[in-house]
Amino acid sequence: MENLNPRTVNELFVQKLDNEQEKTAVEASTSAFIRTKLREVGFARKILNPLYVTKADLQRSLYHDQLVKLIDIEPDSAAMQITLRGNPDVRYIEGQRFEISFFNVSSEEFQKTEEELLAYEMPITEVIERNSVKDIQKIEDKAFMAAVDAAITSSGKSTTYTPVSSGIIELGAFVKLFNLLEDSATTSNANPLKTDLILMNQADYNKFAILPATTIGSPAASEQYINGFRYETILGKKLVVTNKGETGFVPQGAIYAFAAQEFFGKFLVLQDTKFWVEKKRNLIKWSAYEIIGMGIGNVKAAAKLTLTQ
Repeated sequence: MENLNPRTVNELFVQKLDNEQEKTAVEASTSAFIRTKLREVGFARKILNPLYVTKADLQRSLYHDQLVKLIDIEPDSAAMQITLRGNPDVRYIEGQRFEISFFNVSSEEFQKTEEELLAYEMPITEVIERNSVKDIQKIEDKAFMAAVDAAITSSGKSTTYTPVSSGIIELGAFVKLFNLLEDSATTSNANPLKTDLILMNQADYNKFAILPATTIGSPAASEQYINGFRYETILGKKLVVTNKGETGFVPQGAIYAFAAQEFFGKFLVLQDTKFWVEKKRNLIKWSAYEIIGMGIGNVKAAAKLTLTQ
């Protein structure tokens, strides 16, 4: 298929839609393609690894007519020193939990006549990749960042940092960010966590190109200038970079830190990404959709640092 002319690919695609069995095969193969691409481009899925659930794993919500998943939160515990004749303190365990609601994420419904589609100079899969995949993963990332920003607003784990040298992100910025989660001396960190991952904007990541070679471990300046900053970790923390810098995502100057997923939240998939296609007479319609749920169980597991100039 890769060596076929794009018009030939489109013609074969249209022909399969005239047969119900072939149409089902097109939906299945395209859904597999979309799922693979989604796992490559969405940054929310890099921070919260998706977990698959079924109807049997879910409950009805007390507040609306939708299915939800109740997630238990591990209770705190403590140890103590006692004498040989002493008894430990007694505490009745009361488990906490949080609720994850599910929502539908769908691409636009694309439409094209058979005649116009056959005139295209690119295969239909290119349209799916450029539009459906990016649209769905963008909604996932936006929903994720809305939950993250709400958690940080609730916990107050946000700070600012003014670089000494304009245009350079110094190590002090990352230390200050990590300590929002890790500094046990602060009152707000009675139960300190460990920073597992950093999320930042591509424009801020590009500033690493002008860091001194010894700042973040580059063995030689020539390596950095020729190959660029090539590391997937900073100070031992995993690094995720995004070019989504518009409102509601990760704007330039904002750097986020997250604890490991088990201390942070859940990304649940009830209905994996599917491709739907329909042909009536000469009009072809198609879209992609999924049903997912996201939830943050510990608002203190995310932090944000804003760079000021």
